[in-house]
Amino acid sequence: MIKENLIKTLAGLAILFLALAVLGYWFEEDMRIATNWVVDRIGFAGLCLILLVTDTLVTPFSPDILLIVVAKSDLADNWFPYVLILSLISVIAGMLGWCIGRWLAHLKFVQKLYGQFNEEQRNFIQKYGFWAIVLGAATPLPYSATCWTAGIMRIKWTTVLAASLFFRIPRVIVYYLIIASTGHFY
Repeated sequence: MIKENLIKTLAGLAILFLALAVLGYWFEEDMRIATNWVVDRIGFAGLCLILLVTDTLVTPFSPDILLIVVAKSDLADNWFPYVLILSLISVIAGMLGWCIGRWLAHLKFVQKLYGQFNEEQRNFIQKYGFWAIVLGAATPLPYSATCWTAGIMRIKWTTVLAASLFFRIPRVIVYYLIIASTGHFY
């Protein structure tokens, strides 16, 4: 099952990046105009706020769209601090999501939804919870949902923070570099 999901994830990433490359090549100037318009209207602080909300709450909005805005706008001229700040905000948002999950765990319907776990199952979750967070932090799986679930499942906050720091930050940077490389090559 893990192998099958990994193959699907890699195929999905390949399709996503191919689509970005094609769109970037054909519509690069239009994208530059649109992304600069967004940055002019809401600024980098607005992008940070959008990321904080989308990575804290479970939304259908992919935070990777913000990487496209940075990559295709004038922010790309000095991209590293912007992307680093966005990745740190993503980690903070994940930790806020973990807190929401911890709070939700006290609600009866959430307890029914996630069920009651015996000691063996709790030990399994604690032992392999780090890798579940890594999957959410490093792949296109919803990071916010992963962090909420980690809170509900009572995975230690230090485990969530470590997985997020070591895998979410590099993931955001790598995705940015791939997105930034799409389009015309001058």
